[in-house]
Amino acid sequence: MSSAHPHRSTNGVHFPRALAAVSAGLLLLAAIAAPARAARSAKAPSAQEEVTRNFDKTLSLPAGHSFAIEHKFGEVKIHGESGREVKIHATIRVQLASRSEAESYANQIRIEVEQNGQGIQVRTVYPDKTWFSTSHRVSYSVDYDIALPSDSPVSVRNVFGNINVTSVSAKADIDNKNGQLTLRDSGPAKLTNSFGAIDLTNASGNSSITNSNGSVNVSSVKGALEIRNRFGNITAHNIQGPLAISGGNGPVDISDAAETTVSNSFGAVTARSIRGNLTVNDNNGAIDVSNIQGHATLNGSFGAITFSNISGNLACTATNSRIKGSSVAGNVAINTTFGEVSLDQLGGSADVQDSNGNITVHEAKGYAKLNTSFGSIEASALHKGARATTGNGRIHLSAIDGDTFTKTSFGAVAAQHIAGNLTVENSNGSVEASYIKGDVSAKTSFASVSIEETAGQISVDNQNGSVSISAARSGSCKNISAKTSFSSIQVRLPENAGYSVTAHTSFGRINTDLPITATGELGGNSLTGKIGNASCSLSLSNANGNIEILKLAK
Repeated sequence: MSSAHPHRSTNGVHFPRALAAVSAGLLLLAAIAAPARAARSAKAPSAQEEVTRNFDKTLSLPAGHSFAIEHKFGEVKIHGESGREVKIHATIRVQLASRSEAESYANQIRIEVEQNGQGIQVRTVYPDKTWFSTSHRVSYSVDYDIALPSDSPVSVRNVFGNINVTSVSAKADIDNKNGQLTLRDSGPAKLTNSFGAIDLTNASGNSSITNSNGSVNVSSVKGALEIRNRFGNITAHNIQGPLAISGGNGPVDISDAAETTVSNSFGAVTARSIRGNLTVNDNNGAIDVSNIQGHATLNGSFGAITFSNISGNLACTATNSRIKGSSVAGNVAINTTFGEVSLDQLGGSADVQDSNGNITVHEAKGYAKLNTSFGSIEASALHKGARATTGNGRIHLSAIDGDTFTKTSFGAVAAQHIAGNLTVENSNGSVEASYIKGDVSAKTSFASVSIEETAGQISVDNQNGSVSISAARSGSCKNISAKTSFSSIQVRLPENAGYSVTAHTSFGRINTDLPITATGELGGNSLTGKIGNASCSLSLSNANGNIEILKLAK
């Protein structure tokens, strides 16, 4: 069988290369449409003659009637004009071994034009395949340039060629394969393509785009927009209505859009300046969103997630993803694994559930609930209190306006400037607390505990670790209790303090710098007595360690 193909590629579209990726069902078309150069590559080259024939026809198209064209092997250009005329111009090109053969074949290519009560239909008809023989190596194409009333609905079906439609204000329904599809200054649009890019600019109504193996670029749609694509980039800008995108194997870039929903895989998603809620589901790709005038829901895996300037609440679920966000006006809820979480300037609460990742939060106006494992927690400027829990990680909290609870193991806890009660549960990790306005309760083992400048009551339960407590320099006294083993207890009190003292140790001694009216031997292992007016209680218990009651430095 000889080969037939378009005379030339257009706008960089090379049909044989495009067809290399087509499924087995399209390989027959690839054989039919392969260029003559490729067909002759196995044999000695032969000269070919080219013949060009023009087709022209003008018809009147009443208002409300549509225009449709069914074509393959060539370019289709359509542009809207004023008036009611349809002007069809076609250029037919054929290459064959001789001019007479080329002319004979060109004359057999028919352009059928039919008009009825619905509108005008155009169809390109090529010769029957039985015309071919081994002695005919033919190359052919038909290119259309069509002018029609700008308010006429348009339908185009094409294969192996570009489509370019401009200035058609009515609905455009375009289906193309193996070529670029461009639509500008249109009404509502339905665009379908494969193995070629789609470009849509300035559509005045709701539009939908379906593509595969090609990029999609959309700008300025005055209506809702739906995009579906495989194996190609997606870009959408200035979308006035709701935007829904389903992509894969390519990045998605959105800016200046209304309420938006994105589903993607194996490609990054970027969204900026969204005038409404935003939902993103992305697998194996990074997510970066900013300036969202609504709520944001971000779900991802195996890609970093970044967000900023969210006017509503933010919810994020991820796996194997680093998460970083700032300037969220509402509440933030995050659930992730194997990734660090970093948050800054939150107008509401923060609820972070992580595993195998560090958590950092700075400034949250609502309550902060922070939980991870095998990672550290660092938080500051939390205005409604906090609950911070981890395992095998340290916790560092500062400037917390409210009650604070911390729990960890195999990691140090440090808390400063807590404007409420502080509770620490730890094991195999040290505890340091200072400038606490409420009560302090600290429990740990196999590590030291240090409590300073605490205005409330102090309770320490330790094992195999030292305890150091410094009472507040000002204000009335508060009850203090401390317990440990196999290490020392030191308590520093103001000189004017008043405490009822009970102290006991074993295999250690009790010493004091303050005058105590005591029952028991000073320096021994048990002491009961009074300091000053004894208005507060001081209870110290140790095993295998010394107890010291010292003056607080001025």
